[in-house]
Amino acid sequence: MRLWLIGISLLLLSSLAHAQQPTQTTDAPLTTKQILDQKGTLPKLIKNVEAEFSDEARQKHINGRCLISMIVDVKGNPQNIQIVRCTDQSFEKNSLHTVAQYRFKPATTQEGRPVAVTMNVRIDYNINNAKNPLTPIRYRLSSPPGITSAEPGSDGVYPLTKDATARIMLAFPDNAYGNLAFMAKDSGDTACDLVLTISAKGNPSDVQETHCVKPLLEEPAVKSILKSSYKPGTVNGNAVPMRASLHFEYDDGPYAQ
Repeated sequence: MRLWLIGISLLLLSSLAHAQQPTQTTDAPLTTKQILDQKGTLPKLIKNVEAEFSDEARQKHINGRCLISMIVDVKGNPQNIQIVRCTDQSFEKNSLHTVAQYRFKPATTQEGRPVAVTMNVRIDYNINNAKNPLTPIRYRLSSPPGITSAEPGSDGVYPLTKDATARIMLAFPDNAYGNLAFMAKDSGDTACDLVLTISAKGNPSDVQETHCVKPLLEEPAVKSILKSSYKPGTVNGNAVPMRASLHFEYDDGPYAQ
């Protein structure tokens, strides 16, 4: 069986940082944001090594991803390589071994002086017909804002109230939200809030009032929600279309119930 491997993304996370870091005057490694703020250049990968599936991952027949942190020193060599997270522990050992073999053109200051930098890389493992990793989502359905009545609107859609029972999310496809949230989790909150309609068949539509703590997550969050599915809401035991608020965020635990 031929394995179709590996997508490697050098994701430097500068867009995910919050407050600007102060300029460093020591030889301690800089962050990627500090390099960009100082108009320097980031490390450039010049020696790439393909990661291999472990025997355990092949036996499980699963795809996955790992986020690895490291320091790229002034000679372009990876140092202090550590696992941040992997979707399955079977990918950890090979990811560390692979990153240790990377070589970079080092980061430089605006003046061209090589400097050490702390950065993350993501390694994606993909094999034909294997199961993709789930996006671990914690979520909560609640009444939409401004609700004063449990009666349906003129369109026949009920608001989520104690009389219109909310049901669980059955599926949350990873339409880019999961990949970005996987990377962004360490730099802060990945939570998003929106209002949507869930049809009597459990299909979402009319997503509005979207707000994500990290704005770059908003568009992929909406795409993922529009492809998600639910058990429909019910009134007196009958399935009905329902309008609800949805709060969700990336979590390394299992899907919330």
